[in-house]
Amino acid sequence: MKILKPVPIGEAQLVSASIPETDHPVWKANVTYARGAFVISRASHTVYRSLQDGNLGHDPDLEQLALADPLIDDPDPVKWQVIGATNRWRLFDGKPSARATAAEAITVELAPGVAIAGVAGFEISAAKVRVTMTNGGAEIYAREIAMQDETVVGDWSSYLFEPITELSEFVLTDLPPYAHAVLKIEALRPGGTVSIGQLVCGPLWPVGRTAIKGSGFQGVDFSYVAQDEFGDLTTVRRAATRLSSFEVWVENARLLGLDARLRTLRGGTAAVWIGDDDPRKAAMNYGFYRGYRSAYQTDAWSLLQIDVQGIV
Repeated sequence: MKILKPVPIGEAQLVSASIPETDHPVWKANVTYARGAFVISRASHTVYRSLQDGNLGHDPDLEQLALADPLIDDPDPVKWQVIGATNRWRLFDGKPSARATAAEAITVELAPGVAIAGVAGFEISAAKVRVTMTNGGAEIYAREIAMQDETVVGDWSSYLFEPITELSEFVLTDLPPYAHAVLKIEALRPGGTVSIGQLVCGPLWPVGRTAIKGSGFQGVDFSYVAQDEFGDLTTVRRAATRLSSFEVWVENARLLGLDARLRTLRGGTAAVWIGDDDPRKAAMNYGFYRGYRSAYQTDAWSLLQIDVQGIV
């Protein structure tokens, strides 16, 4: 098992992106906005919606700063509602369910500024993903991933009539660790629409050997379902995720250092938890740990259990 610790991606790390930041008009101080009007801020890469008619001269970014200021009593968003990240920056906003979309291709180039060994993507809809890495202009890594699950094809009937099953996530854990490399990620679907919920890259932390017996996952559905006295249902469909449970064999001599590393991820810190590199096994999760526990098995080895909840 490995843990991919994400490198934060900001303007300094984003070399280029094929998605323009043109979701809505940019907010301007001299424009009056009606209730329901949408604007974007390229400073915070955020989409806002006006809550009032005659909305003039009220900077939405400043209103959000005021809401976060502990010295301001009873802060209340009276002018603007935060909708989310702009289409370009949904790739890195930590919310896989909010997808960035584009026609035919999404291409980004990243300069993390540190040595990375892994890259992963989640909530992807594309025919294929291509990952390349260059250092000083020379290509040092290249991989292409077909984003189709062909395991359902067992005979000619399924080949001809079964619908295409897409893989929605990928992970690569063999990137060469160059500190000044540029990482290029392309998601491609000629003639169609491409979407990506989250892209993550960073260093890898080795944990131990994943135990097949004892590891697994369950589905978590955040939808709302209520039943009245007549048996009629009221439903609101919401996002769903995985709750993964990993059992890992760890050398006892590494437990203290591993515990220190895991504690740096407390408080809902997102990471990619990789029990197996094959996405078809659903043995990886972009999320936060809910807890971990270790049980000594021998003088040399312990069995570590880690529970991870996926982020939507």
